[in-house]
This record gives sequence, structure tokens and C-alpha cells, in this order.
Amino acid sequence: MVFSSQIFLFIFLPLCIIGAYLIRPDFRKYFLILASLAFFAWTGKRPLAIFVVFAIVNYGMGLLQGWLRDDRGPGKKIANWLAILSNVVFLLAFKYLPFFTEIVTGSTGTELPKIELPVLLGVSFFVFSAISYQYDIYYNKIAPQKNIADFLLYLSFFPKLLQGPITRAGEFSGQLTNNKLNLDNLSRGVYRFTVGLAKKVIIADQLGAMVDQIFANPATANGVSVAWLGAFGYAMQIFFDFSGYTDMAIGLGQMLGFDLPENFNFPYLALNISDFWRRWHITLSSWFRDYVFYPLEFKRRKQKVFRTETNTLIVFFLTGFWHGAGWHFIVWGLWHGLFASFEVFLRARKVKAKAPAIVRYLVTMLIVLVGWVLFRSPGLQYGVQYLGVMFGLIKPLDTGLTLTWYLNGKIAYILVLSILACIPWKQLLTKPFDKLSGSKLHDPVLLVAYLILLGFSIMMVMSSSYSSFIYFKF
Repeated sequence: MVFSSQIFLFIFLPLCIIGAYLIRPDFRKYFLILASLAFFAWTGKRPLAIFVVFAIVNYGMGLLQGWLRDDRGPGKKIANWLAILSNVVFLLAFKYLPFFTEIVTGSTGTELPKIELPVLLGVSFFVFSAISYQYDIYYNKIAPQKNIADFLLYLSFFPKLLQGPITRAGEFSGQLTNNKLNLDNLSRGVYRFTVGLAKKVIIADQLGAMVDQIFANPATANGVSVAWLGAFGYAMQIFFDFSGYTDMAIGLGQMLGFDLPENFNFPYLALNISDFWRRWHITLSSWFRDYVFYPLEFKRRKQKVFRTETNTLIVFFLTGFWHGAGWHFIVWGLWHGLFASFEVFLRARKVKAKAPAIVRYLVTMLIVLVGWVLFRSPGLQYGVQYLGVMFGLIKPLDTGLTLTWYLNGKIAYILVLSILACIPWKQLLTKPFDKLSGSKLHDPVLLVAYLILLGFSIMMVMSSSYSSFIYFKF
């Protein structure tokens, strides 16, 4: 069930909101747990059963770590390693088993028995939430959750279950005791959800249909201009698809009295790759920083040469691997890691960029665009060939499919709209926005604008057959 589907918008969401506001406050969390499990059960009964067992096991491991908190022997560390490794093994099994099987078969020729495991949507997101929970207990950042209902709601809360944002247990549990539902939160949530829905159905879905057509062709079947159109279109599609989902998730959280963390901050305005990752998928970047990069820096503190650079590269390797079981994802991560490590190297030696901001911006966006081609491609070979066509290194086949075949008036309009939507107009035009916010017309104008946006988005939902959140598979 996706947030932009008719069954979610017109059945699940209204019932969930009405139920949450009508039910007694002391029973509300149980209602939200049932709603979240019902949301997850849409993928199947077997995945739901596995998820519930996963949650119960992590709840028990958290209690075990809490019980051993004052233990001065090896028990505390063993319990933590057991908790972390069991979650890592779970993630490897349910997401990467076919990939590892393919590698072993290809390298040794040994045909391994096929193990069919159910697809767990959003497995990377809820496993990372569980790992951060266990890690924070070990380092006394939080106390283990003794109420299993509170822990189950943290792990299963449906707005952030399948695509994040990745939420820390400490951030979420603190809101359980102060969960307030009111019209102010409801209106804020509806506004935020409307923006996310519009991003998804008006921009991402429309571009997605065009991008899918281009990448469905053989890599050498697209001309240079078509290849660039596909790359740029996908860059816009994935941003508005994922940030749109995040806006909807945050809006849903606000409707239900929870504040979920922000996940994007105008990433296509970044002037270098490090800045890009401070703006893109913020909760994932901060997760890897806190639970991988900082521990690596501490454990390898005696290494004086290239320590931070190699740790940065390791983090980006894992970032790529986290996104998917394929060599193109790993190369995509290393591609970003290469430039991020080089920036670390320059900063450590206090080398400042002398190039104008526009040059740094264009170089950064080119690096990001190349990375998105690798990310979108069905495989590494396809991605390399596609990039070869883009940069004129490979002569494309003459298929007769020119730029105008894909770039009609509608797509051109949406591309311009997507570019405009990447600009923080409120920060650039502070005086007009401040003047409007202090005016009596602010609320009526805002209401009318959002009603028009919501109405148009619902029309698109009703008429469109394309609706696929990119990050569901991660």
C-alpha cells in the first residue's frame, strides 16, 4: 500500500485519523500499533509474521542489554554484539542472499540450493532503526524500552515504516508520553502531506514514465541528447519521489501527534559532495556518521595517515551496498565516496577551493548526475555503456527515436516546474513572504492554494496508472 494509492487516501488514512482522534488517549498507541501492522500486512501475512518476530527478538535483546548494563565482565559486550550481529545477519539474509548466491555460483561454479525468502518491504529502514536502538542502549544513551507496546510502535509506526525517515528510539519514545492530537497539528500535517503528494504525483510520476521508457531501451539505443534527458529526468524523479514520500510521512506523523525528522534540505543546491550528503537523505547520512564513521574514527585513532579518508570511503561503500544488492549500487557508493574522501583530504590540508561557486556547483551536479545513471541502471555494464553514450565515448545505434519523441510539451513543463521547485524561494524572497505572513490574507490564500494543489493531486491519482515509490525496494 503506497501513500498515493486510492485505497490509502480514501479508506485507510481517513479511518486511521478518525480512529486516532476518537479513541481514548491511553488506548491510542494500541490503535496505532494495529493500524501500522495492518499497513504492513498489506504486503502479506508471512512478511508480517516475520516482522513481528523480529520486533519481539529486538525487544528481548534490549531488555537483556539493560539487565547487563552494570556488568563489568564480558557479558555486556557479548550481548551487544549478539544484538547487532543478529540484525545484520537478518538484513543480509532477507536482502542480499540472492546476490551472495550469484557471486558464489559465478566464482566457483558451485550451484547452491535456492532459498526462497519473502520480500520484506522497507527492510533496510526498520533494521537500521533496530540497530541504532541496540547501540544506544549499550552506550547508555537511552534506557531499554520495558513496555513492549511502546517498542512495537516505534518500530512499526506506519508513516516511517517502509521508507523512513530513519528515526532514533530516543527521539520517538520521548513523544509517546506527550502525544497530543489537536487541530493545529492536524492542519500542519495535512499541508505537509499535500506538498508531498503533489511532489509525487505531479512531478515524480510524470517524469518516471518517461525515464522508464528511456532506460528500457538498450544502453546504446539512445542518442546523446536522449541519454542526457533520461539522466536529468531521473535525477528529478528520484528527488521528488523520495522527498515527496518524506513530506507525506512527516505530515502523517504530525496528524497523529508525532514529529519525524527532516530528511532533505535542497540537495541540488550543494557546492560539493560532502554538502550534498548533508542535504540528501539526512537521516541515513547521520546514521552512518554516528554508528559507523565515528566508531571507525575512534578504533583507528592511532592511524595518522589517511584515516579519515579511508573511513569516509568505507562509509560510502556501505551506503551503496545498503541501497541494493548489485555491483552498480556499490560502484555508485564508491563514486560518491571517492570525491567525499578527496574533499576530506583537501580540508585536512586546509586547501580552499578557488573556483567560482558556479563552477563548483556545476561540477558537483555533474558528479551527482553520473552517479544517478549508475543508480538507475539495471546493472553495472548497462550503466557504463549509458555513460559512454552520454559523453560521446560510444556511438549510439540509429533507432530513429529522437529527443522530441520523449520531450513533449507536458514533460518540458514538468521539468521546468521541477527545477523551480528545487529553489528555496522563501529564503530568497524573504520580504514578500514576510509581508504575506503578517497579512490577514495569509491564511485564506494559503488554504486556497493548498486546496487547489490537493484537488489537482487527487485528480492525478485518479487518472494515473503509474505509482511506484523508488525507495520501497530498499
